[in-house]
Amino acid sequence: MESNLDYIYNELRETKTELLTYLNYGQRDERILHYIKDELRDIEAALKKMENGEYGKCEISGEYLPYEFLQTIPTARSAVELDDIEQYYRKPIYS
Repeated sequence: MESNLDYIYNELRETKTELLTYLNYGQRDERILHYIKDELRDIEAALKKMENGEYGKCEISGEYLPYEFLQTIPTARSAVELDDIEQYYRKPIYS
């Protein structure tokens, strides 16, 4: 049975392969090229952290990020990103 981190690791590697394939063989849309390169950098950083045993730690506080958050955003670097994302889940005050 695959562990939670193994699952994330495999998903990151698969996503990296797909993005590299797009960059090397796909019709390169210049409007999104920098987003793809940024995502690749984030994926490579997350994979390196996994290999070094530092994956899932907030780069600011050193505390571990919730696994549920890492499942959603496996390239997250800090709890600040968690706060930024949570604003999208909130209901508006006025409807």
